[in-house]
Amino acid sequence: MNRVIFQCEDSMEGILTGVYDAWASRVGHDRVKLEAGPDHEMELFSEYRRVETDGEKAEKVAGTIRRRMGQNCWESIYQATLAEEKEKAEAVYRSVVLGLSLAQRKNGSVYRLMENIQEPCVFQVMTLSRTVAREAHRYLGFVRFQEMKGKLLYSEIEPFGQILPLIGDHFANRYPGERFLIFDRHHQMSLLHQPGAPWYLFRGEAPKTELLEQSDGEKADEELWKRFVDTIAIRERENGGLQQQLLPLKFRKYMTEWG
Repeated sequence: MNRVIFQCEDSMEGILTGVYDAWASRVGHDRVKLEAGPDHEMELFSEYRRVETDGEKAEKVAGTIRRRMGQNCWESIYQATLAEEKEKAEAVYRSVVLGLSLAQRKNGSVYRLMENIQEPCVFQVMTLSRTVAREAHRYLGFVRFQEMKGKLLYSEIEPFGQILPLIGDHFANRYPGERFLIFDRHHQMSLLHQPGAPWYLFRGEAPKTELLEQSDGEKADEELWKRFVDTIAIRERENGGLQQQLLPLKFRKYMTEWG
């Protein structure tokens, strides 16, 4: 029998909607595959079904995971959906199927799915989750804001994973009275925070150049910062290899002191 491949949006909501639709299709878990994003090779003798992202379906799946497999399991699955990995949607689907199957044997009690790392799908979800969480943690120290006219703090980053949802609370708590925007150029996604309001995400291209004109003092401050970094450096003790290990090249592109 032909395999049915569900193609969903590369987002948490898209993948969970795909899980919902694939499960509800009743074609059999062995015949189902879930793919996120457009970059997949077409398979012969397979039926393709497009998944339209649906917030209500996604929330139903998320609620079921929390209720039947616990909050820790949900956090791991959620972070895995943010990873830069073609097979993440399939790993999430297989993990949910396995978790719900095993949870039925627990007579309603929570089943701790993430303890079953001997299962390939669970191990993959755990690995992806930790990779995304580690990258998000590193960016907490590498985000650099520029002050723009209109009292907007602006930053650009280019992470592998979709980490903006994981760093929003940190910067909102750190700068509660500031209006700031962090743009993820790789995923064409922005995080916007307004004073006194929750931060939120939206997709789309980078803000127009005319909206990102530096404030009068920003260029002077940047020059002073670069001079400070250059002054404290000890040329005789430079270690390029260690420096690149601690501060990979991908971070430097958007860091003031390396501009």
